[in-house]
Amino acid sequence: MTPLGVLLGLLLTLAARHTAGQDVTTHDRVVVCYFGSWAFYRPEEGKFTVDNIDPQLCTHVVYAFAGLDETSHKIRSLDPNLDLDAGGGHGSKKYSDMAKDPVKRAKFINSTIDFLTTHGFDGLDLDWEYPARRMGIPEDKQNFVKLVEELREAYEPRGWLLTAAVAAPQSIISVSYDVPKLSKLLNYIHIMSYDYHGKWDQETGHNAPLTGEELSVNATLNTYLELGADPAKLVLGVPLYGRTFKLVDVDRHEVGDPTAEKAFKGPYTREDGFLGYNEMCEMRAAEPIAWTTRWDDEAKVPYVFHKNMWVSLDDEQSITNKVELAMRYELAGAMVWTLDTDDFRGNCGTKYKLMRAINHALSTAQRGTEPPPTEPPTTPEPEPEPEEPKSTAAATACHLPALLALTVLSLVARG
Repeated sequence: MTPLGVLLGLLLTLAARHTAGQDVTTHDRVVVCYFGSWAFYRPEEGKFTVDNIDPQLCTHVVYAFAGLDETSHKIRSLDPNLDLDAGGGHGSKKYSDMAKDPVKRAKFINSTIDFLTTHGFDGLDLDWEYPARRMGIPEDKQNFVKLVEELREAYEPRGWLLTAAVAAPQSIISVSYDVPKLSKLLNYIHIMSYDYHGKWDQETGHNAPLTGEELSVNATLNTYLELGADPAKLVLGVPLYGRTFKLVDVDRHEVGDPTAEKAFKGPYTREDGFLGYNEMCEMRAAEPIAWTTRWDDEAKVPYVFHKNMWVSLDDEQSITNKVELAMRYELAGAMVWTLDTDDFRGNCGTKYKLMRAINHALSTAQRGTEPPPTEPPTTPEPEPEPEEPKSTAAATACHLPALLALTVLSLVARG
């Protein structure tokens, strides 16, 4: 059975399993949980199926990804073995070609209606990376608006959600998005506030620094708000993974120190330069003394290193800081990339430690005020012993059963 078949088949079972007797904090914010179809094919403890989802922790589940057929301009199969993810610069060009042509847009929109109806999805999430970039054209910016306008017109009578994942760097935002118009048309705007730095820089840097002059979460939020985004539509992206680096000199392990062209990979995600939180916590548990944790008080995030391995990833404290910032700006809530890289099995302690930190912070953070100052941890916290248009239906509280949790399909165009 494909991951999609599992998803649709087990949704009601999940509701029955998780709605009774759960100690889950409640709030009125959205928690958008991306779920990567490819995680189904990971080895051993990294394999993630819908049976691993705790619907108490999400108001919306986004199934990633579907793709675009460049000949028919229709949505393509969800099976990752069929090369769903439109990779390379050619991926963005396909969407550029479709968005500029009214006839092709109509074909695409009709195909999404058929697809969402057939598979029982509650909406569509657009992940075009990025309009007017990567073999796109300057007109992509307004053509994207036209596409969203026409999708909204088609979806509204059906009560479907329409969202978009958008870039974090200021240099892309201004070129790719008509922020005020998209803010009016979309139910939510998912800000991909991560991947600010990675092995491509060939120096250590934070995956998602909270503060900083340009490449930081705070700078990204300020840009969208200054350009006219409705804060009630903005959803702050939180990475449940880290970026890895390989140090050139093991004695130079501060932020900004030189790194090799290649980094290192984890046993489950198996992607150079990428490491799930679950992978990192298991690596630290295996060698608890070997790994050193440092807190960067300027960026308000931690990093860890061991020999020539260096990792930037979030922990409970840094995630709490980010959620508090989102609540200060009175945003709609938080989204995560992705559920399958949290400690979903609880191999390092409580299951879904980072997801629980997000929901707890959403429940307790003050709205519209300065968040309390954050203090760096004096020593690394030991891992505990292993143990066990807004949707009025799904956006009311995090304790909603899966019966009410909306399942959204994500359509990707990446360069």
